[in-house]
Amino acid sequence: MNMLTALAIAAAVLLAVWVKVTSMAGMFWYVGVLGWACFSAAGGKMNGLKKSIAGGVAGMFWVAVAEFVVLRFGVPQFEWIALGIAVFIIVIEAKVPLLAFLPAGLCGVAVIGAGGPIGIFDAPTNIKLGLSFVIGAVVGYLADWAGGLLTKKAY
Repeated sequence: MNMLTALAIAAAVLLAVWVKVTSMAGMFWYVGVLGWACFSAAGGKMNGLKKSIAGGVAGMFWVAVAEFVVLRFGVPQFEWIALGIAVFIIVIEAKVPLLAFLPAGLCGVAVIGAGGPIGIFDAPTNIKLGLSFVIGAVVGYLADWAGGLLTKKAY
């Protein structure tokens, strides 16, 4: 079996299971797909897994800090400035090799930023969002691994 077909089979099965499990756990399957996409775009394998998770979590962290500052000081009209500063930090920290995959950082911004300033205080949901992203990247790794097994080229 060629690698693309094997990967397609592994991805289809894992995504189906992922959607079922996350719906039962109250998590967000679509955020997991963002993590998975970041994993694949970062080059896959262990290096892609590390970069996608680190970049995504860093993006989530910096947008959370920005939203918190906006609320703490009661200046929601300046959210745009706080988020601009957060993205500036995310881009600058790309000098660190582990944080160099910018798409993951920006996806992390979107994951947490979608809740707006008030959403930052919904800790249970934010934890589920973060876990969904991270586990999604791991599911991407497992899909690559399973695809390799189906072609007898496991790594």
